[in-house]
Amino acid sequence: MKAGRLVAVFMLLVATGCGISPTGVLDGGEPAVGFQPTTRLYFVSGARLVAVSRPLPLPSLQETLDLLMAGPTAAERRRGLRTGLDPEDDVVQKVTSDAAQVHISLRELPPAPLPAPSEGPPPGDRTQPLWLGQLTCTAAGALAARSNIAADAVTVTVRRGKRERSGSFRCSEFARAPE
Repeated sequence: MKAGRLVAVFMLLVATGCGISPTGVLDGGEPAVGFQPTTRLYFVSGARLVAVSRPLPLPSLQETLDLLMAGPTAAERRRGLRTGLDPEDDVVQKVTSDAAQVHISLRELPPAPLPAPSEGPPPGDRTQPLWLGQLTCTAAGALAARSNIAADAVTVTVRRGKRERSGSFRCSEFARAPE
């Protein structure tokens, strides 16, 4: 026998003698799902921001900020997460964006009375602006997901009312828990 025929006969014997019996069609279960888009929100734990993912595929920027303003879910609160945002004061009136910028306009607050020198800081003092970080990181992440850019490439400008401008921020400026 020639070597080529010998190899062919050997392969035929191996293929038919492998011990696997023919079967009918088998159900393999549900198909693999792969990547499922989520929406990332930032809440507070201690003195840091913590990212949580919600199984919502790319809501609008306004819808994303509405989810943030609704606060953590009961399960997230059990994990110790809270919000630094005040749903009565920190009302998002308008949100717009372009390629790598988000502009958030918050409702203007009435002027707060100044504390007497001996009183110390007022209750709810925001010396650590985690509420601002929540807005910045959530908005930056939402725009980045839609634009396929890094979240830290997004600048978020927050303005309260027509007179007071809070400034422009990037998410990396705020203390965050490792992801």
